[in-house]
Parts: sequence; C-alpha cells; structure tokens
Amino acid sequence: MFLASEADSFNPVEHLYDRYTVWASIAGNHGAEFVNSWNHAVTGAHLPFLCISQHVIMMWVAAAIMIAGTAYATFVRNTRVPKGLRNFIEPIVTYFRDEIVRPSIKNPHLHHHGDGDHAEHKEGEHHDELPKYWLADKFVPFFVCMFMFLALVNLLGLIPGSTTASSALTFTGSMALITLGVYIVGAFYMSIKVEGGVGAGIKGFFVNLVPYRFSWAPMDLAIWLMLFAIEFASLIFIKPFALAVRLFANMTAGHCSLLSFLFINLLIPHDIAGWRFVTGVPTVAMGVALYALEIFVAILQAYIFTYLSAIFVGLYLVPEH
Repeated sequence: MFLASEADSFNPVEHLYDRYTVWASIAGNHGAEFVNSWNHAVTGAHLPFLCISQHVIMMWVAAAIMIAGTAYATFVRNTRVPKGLRNFIEPIVTYFRDEIVRPSIKNPHLHHHGDGDHAEHKEGEHHDELPKYWLADKFVPFFVCMFMFLALVNLLGLIPGSTTASSALTFTGSMALITLGVYIVGAFYMSIKVEGGVGAGIKGFFVNLVPYRFSWAPMDLAIWLMLFAIEFASLIFIKPFALAVRLFANMTAGHCSLLSFLFINLLIPHDIAGWRFVTGVPTVAMGVALYALEIFVAILQAYIFTYLSAIFVGLYLVPEH
C-alpha cells in the first residue's frame, strides 16, 4: 500500500512533511474513501488531532511491527537457547539494560527516622532494603520500546514511497513530551517516597532541583532563585526542546542531502547531449553512499534520543547522584 497525493504533480520532497492524503492501495479507492470520510468527521467534530495522515500511518506500521516482533520473541520459546528473532532482540535489551539504563538511573538513598533525627543511609547501606538495580530495571522495557519504535519509524521512512514521521517536529516534540512526563511524574513520586510524605516530597523535589544550599540570606536567596529559574527552564523547556530538535534536524537534513544529490541531475538542460549521463553517474553513486549512511543515522539518532532520555530521567529521579 502507498499513500499518494490528491494532486498529480510530482514533489521530490513530499515525504519530508506530513499531509492528509488519500490512500492508494490494491483495494482501489476504498482506503481513500475511508481516510477522507474519517478526516472530515473528526475535523467537523473539532478534533483535528485525530486526523489520519501519512505520518500517522507510518507510526501505526512501526508500532504494529514492534508489537508483533517483540510478542513473538517473548512468547515463542521452542528452545532453551535463543535463536532467530529472539537471538536478535535479546542483545539489544541486554545492552540497553547494562550500558544505558543501569548506569543512568541509580537507586535512591532512602531515609529513616529515629529519636527525632532525620538520618540518611550511607551508600551501600540501603541495599538490604532494595535490590541493587531496583529502580533502573523498572525502566528497561520503556527505553527499549522507545529505541525500537524510533528506529523503526526512521528506517521505514527510507523505503521509497513511504514518509518519515521523525522529520516532523510535531512527532519528535511528542516523543520529547513523553520523556518530560516520565521524569517529572517519576521525580515527584520518588521524592515523595524518599521523603516519606506528599508535602515533604514536593518540597524536596524543588529543593533538590537547585544544586545550591537554600538560605534566607539576601545574596544566597538571590543566587538560589536565579539557579532555580535556570534549572526550571531546563527541566520544562530546554531538555525536551533539545531532544525534539536534535532528532528532527538530523533526519530532515539527511533526507535533504540525499534528495539534493538525486535530483541535481534535473538541473542539466535537455539540449546538452550526454551531460545528464556524465553528471548522473556520480550523483547516483553519491546518493547510494548517502542512503547507506542514512540507514546508520536512522539507528544512531534513535539511540541518541533514548540515551539522552535515560540520562534526563536518572538526573531528576535520583538527584543526589
């Protein structure tokens, strides 16, 4: 199946942006009728965010492939030794667990109360209460899922006739908002759990947000408020913005570079005999090399997004580390 523009004109960069398209498939126009009627209905109901577009279709395809593949690798266990798809997925999960999630997310230092004191366990003393990687292992499925989904979305965008959802800032921004929600909600939860109360937990979250001792002295208070403004802006805006723009810019730049080489031959006038062949051979060869590089970049950018997300989550969940 392919998504095609309602207009017959050819646009070489059409897969770089999202469109509300018709669906050209083996089933004829039935897909197009369904998409158009659905989009018209949700737009009339003032729900335009539910419209079906090219990027939505590609996200559905990526999610379906990921769910089907991981479900098969999880539940089909014919042998004790992993093989096939399980043998491919298991090293990915193990790598993210051991090299990304566990080093980024540490266990909190729990507090205990006794004789009116608020003493803190020294490092290593809390391991009798919590397993060594108690907190990190809870996030392994989330980050593995994030990496696989982003990698599939990026790779599917390289198939001729498809679109690249990660070349839209709305998609990358939504993924960054997911990371933002995870570390904000997780930070509040862990702060409440560590401090032993909702009020103390919320207060501890905002106090730990600033790497400077709070004091009512005028100069100390001014420095603390300035750092709080910077850290709060970093928490809410800067880090999600960096995640979104990094993925969006790299995927868009790669596609633009590839298209520049592939379509530069069209600039040669028709009346110059032989020149299109002379210029076409090196441009196509360079395009093939860039296409191979794009495959690497697609996986690399999914990895970087996931790695930075794990660092941000660990930074705010357990600020003492």
